[in-house]
Parts: sequence; structure tokens; C-alpha cells
Amino acid sequence: MNNYLSAPPVLLNLSHRKGANMYISMQCSDNSGMLNTEICTFYGIRYVPRFRAAMISTEHLNHDYVIPMTPQDYEQAVKQINEAMKAHAHMITIEKGIVCRGRKGEIRNVEPQKLTIVSV
Repeated sequence: MNNYLSAPPVLLNLSHRKGANMYISMQCSDNSGMLNTEICTFYGIRYVPRFRAAMISTEHLNHDYVIPMTPQDYEQAVKQINEAMKAHAHMITIEKGIVCRGRKGEIRNVEPQKLTIVSV
């Protein structure tokens, strides 16, 4: 089992896909609580133990896509993403769970999420 207090964040780098982008569709909550579905280029995901949250990397450089979650739920999400990558999916969808979208460095208190990620 990983030691999340000392291990560096994990980033799934998809640049090896030879020009094929992977996209992510997700329900995002903005700072007013409004929900919107967003589709972005998916660059990767990493866990930040300090905030007990996963960060999704996309082409939107001025925004953070944050998912509060436990380390165990993060590992489950990574397994689901790995399965989609093995299937050569071009899009993944977060069917269960809400992503917090905010300006870089913006922090909000949100209940930890358990994600269900499927390939499309």
C-alpha cells in the first residue's frame, strides 16, 4: 500500500498516445454551486494528500478541477481510468461524483466523492 504522507503525487501522463487525445466529461460545480457538464482534454490525475483531494489536469490552465476524496477512493478512480486506457478509449465520463471547478488555488469545503468512471 502507498504511503500518501511521503509519496509524491501520481500523474497519469497520456502523451504516449501518439496524437490521440483522451477527453473527460464531468459534472462540475462552480463557486456559486451551479452544476454544468464540461468536456475537456484529459491530461491526467494526481492526488494531493495535503488537501485530501484529486486534481484533474486539463487544457484549462486558469482553473483547477478538484475532487475531494480519500486515498482509497482515489486508487479506485485510477483503476477505472487505467481500464479505460487499456481499452484505448478516447473519452471517459464521470458518471457518479461531482468535480469542483474553480480558479487556481481556490479551495472549497465539499463532501468526499466516490467516483464512477466509464469509458465511452
